[in-house]
Amino acid sequence: MHRYTKAQKKKLRELAGIANERELDQEMEKLFQHFENWRSGKISCFELSDLIHKFHQGASREIWTTYAYGDPDTAVSRALVLGFLKREEISEELLKILEPRTDLFR
Repeated sequence: MHRYTKAQKKKLRELAGIANERELDQEMEKLFQHFENWRSGKISCFELSDLIHKFHQGASREIWTTYAYGDPDTAVSRALVLGFLKREEISEELLKILEPRTDLFR
């Protein structure tokens, strides 16, 4: 494992926070569509309640676990490959360090 400087660690935590928010936003958009279906009468309140429960137990929990328990460098590498972070948001120095990890997620 790479030894990061204090500044690099801080930047990785910042990037992981951004990625966490973006990934959760994406999943929340999907959940929001279910609310719209409920509001328009396409699904019942019971179906919506079940979908909320599935979201909480599934996507929401997986995202939380990824960012709360994972190493920030792993989370950032994953987010980069999945498109939650852009290469332009990460310094060339960090990109070079993270490159072997990003290969794991390709």
